[in-house]
Order: sequence, then structure tokens, then C-alpha cells
Amino acid sequence: MYELSQVEDSEDRYGYVLCSRLSYILQADVGDESSVDRNEADVVITLQIGDTRVALLVVEMKQELTIRNCDPSLQAGLSMRHVWIDSLKRDIRDRCCCPTFLIAVGGPWLCVLGGVLTDRIIVQRLTDMKWMALSSTEEDARIYHNARLFIALRQCLAELKTYYEGLGSVPPCEANEPHPRYYPYPSSYTSNDGTLVHFDYLETLEEDAACVTYLAQITNQTTSGDVTTDEDAASTKIVVKFVARYGKEVHELLAREGHAPRLRYYGSVSGIPSSGVLPSPAERSPPGLCLRSDLMYMVVMDYVEASSKTPSNARQQISPVLTLLHSNGYVFGDLRGQNVLFDADGNIKFIDFNWCGRYDMNIRDKGLPAGLQKEIDKLRINQDGGPYTRYPLSMSTVTGMWATGMTPLAPIRPCHDWAMLEKISWT
Repeated sequence: MYELSQVEDSEDRYGYVLCSRLSYILQADVGDESSVDRNEADVVITLQIGDTRVALLVVEMKQELTIRNCDPSLQAGLSMRHVWIDSLKRDIRDRCCCPTFLIAVGGPWLCVLGGVLTDRIIVQRLTDMKWMALSSTEEDARIYHNARLFIALRQCLAELKTYYEGLGSVPPCEANEPHPRYYPYPSSYTSNDGTLVHFDYLETLEEDAACVTYLAQITNQTTSGDVTTDEDAASTKIVVKFVARYGKEVHELLAREGHAPRLRYYGSVSGIPSSGVLPSPAERSPPGLCLRSDLMYMVVMDYVEASSKTPSNARQQISPVLTLLHSNGYVFGDLRGQNVLFDADGNIKFIDFNWCGRYDMNIRDKGLPAGLQKEIDKLRINQDGGPYTRYPLSMSTVTGMWATGMTPLAPIRPCHDWAMLEKISWT
């Protein structure tokens, strides 16, 4: 922090000082590495695997953030690309998504990022731009916080080194075949009876590049005691998705009634259920919202083959499901055609529960079906209270997509579900 507090008139001197400190803190040898197009990153920490040098960390530095109109965080991502497109690294590229840590430095500001290579370079910021200079006589708390950041990075680099050293057991990528390099790293979950179930990803279930829902297949035949469980038998297809919030209670309720696929697992991405209560949303966040960006959960459910035909009574099948939810104090929230399907027998299955949760039954909605409000009034005395679910801040704002009252951060209400039911159009 002392070095970054100084004003250097030479970029070479600035880079030399920073490199020496990073080498000491991260306990790694730093250097540079030329790429096929002769673009060199300022600093690269590499690992030698056979005849190939693998980049673990790429650093881009500027004396000031705005110097030469260049953002060092963007340049770090481009430098990562330059490093990995080398033909000598093809064998490594064919076995993994080339995870790489990036550091962007501009004057006294520093940011840590992470990058992977699938069919494109994907870079995400792991920290914000952090002030690394000394600017006060009372800096103990910030020095401690920054020290924790570098210690964590040092430990992560050691784990990344172990990851690359173990790639020999991973088969290379083959054309038109699913391969781990294109899918998330979690590949197992713990079933309700405590058995560890392994699976392989088969394909994404959406065309969007931001897809977080995958079709997978169980690879091991798990057992419970001495009896093989058919539901976890090898080759069984499942759906795996990753979420920041999820209506687990709603999913389980509808699954018991036959209106949703069986929920096999909901918990940490490690596939191991947490002991006790899952981490709660950030303090002071609006009720029903998850504003903790550090949380991500894995959901595993049965795969249901959708019928190619929509039954003539599709709307009539959804109505009693909504009545069941609302009379029990729950709302669905995102009732669109893409979030329900009909199985081979033509029966309705709700499949997306990200927005689901409880609603305040003490507030009356207009436009509910006859008799539903009476059912709600009977059961509301048993309601425990909030938190009540709300629409996410990031929901689409395309005109005409949602019913009246459906806006970011607004409470999700039963009347919204019924209005969305009327908007669904099946062809």
C-alpha cells in the first residue's frame, strides 16, 4: 500500500515496484509471456505442464486509470485471450475452460477478476475497484481487509495450480459431443437419503448465452442400504439449474400434488446440504429479495419430457393449481408459457420457481375468481407473516410482457398470477 501511495513518473518503475510486491505477497514468480500476435501482458504467473506454460494470473497495470484512454480491466481480459489462443496450448484448451485470475491496476486502484474460455472469453469481476493507497492515519481496518484479499488470492492460485496438474485424467474435447469445459463444475449432489449422486451434463435447455439450466444424466447407480433406488439409477435424466433465489416450499407443495417434477436437491453448489439454515439475504434488504451477490444455489429436479401438443384444457388445468397456491399463502410470480409444460399424458407441470414465495394474505386483491378470497380469508389466520416475495430488480421491462402492477421490487400478488394466465397464448 505504501508503494501505491507514491506518484511514479515512469511506468517501467511503477511496474517494477508492483511486480516485486505481488511476487512477495502471492509467493509466486512473476514475469511476462509473449503471445502469438506479439501482445504481451504486463505480468503473468505461469505453471509449466509438460512443454506448455499455463497462465494462472494475468496482470495489467496503468499509472492512472484513465491513462491512454485504456481500462486495465478490459485490457486484462484481452491479454488473457492473447495468452490462451497460442496453438501450443490447444491440448489444455481442449480439456478445460482455461480458468485464469486477472488483476487490473490503475494507480492506487486494484481489481481482481476471473476469466474462462468456452466458445468465447468470459470475464467477471470478483471484487470492485479497491483503494490500495494510504490516505489516512487510521488505516488498520482497510489494510486488514486488503490483506485478506491477497491471502485469498494466494490460496486460490495454489488450488488453480492443483486443478491444472490434474487435467491429465480429463479426455480432450470432441466435436459435437458434450464436454465438461462447456458446463459448470458441480457434477454431484447429495440425495435425501445421504447418497452422493454423480451426473454428467448433456446440453443446455435454453438457447440464450446466459442459460443456467441444463439437462444432465446420472452416471452412477446409487444405493440406499442394500436396495438399489430406481429413481437414482444410472442413465436417469435430470435437470440442473443455478439460482440466487428459489421457492423451494412452493416446488415441494406442487410436486406432492403431481403438478411439478420431483425436487431432488436444493442447496449449495458443492452438492452437500448445509447444516442448519441456508444463508439469509443481506441485512436491511427489502423483504422477499436476495441481494447477496455471493450466494448461488444448485437445484436438481426430475426431467419431464414435454408433449409436443398443448391439450385443449390447458388453461383449465392451471386454474386449480393457482387456487391451491393462493389458498395456501403462496404466489407463483412468473407465469408464462415457457415456465410450464405438459407431460406425455397431457398433465400440467410447473417447472420454474425462482420468483415463488409467500404473499401477505391480509391484503385483498381485486379480480380473483369467485370463492378464492373466502378460502384465503379462512387460512390467513394461520399465516406466520413475512418475508413476502417481490419481483427481482433485474426483471425485463419490455412493454406488454407483464400484467399491471408487475414492476421491479413490487410485491408479487395473486391477482398478477391470474392476469398472467389470461396473457398466455398457446399455438
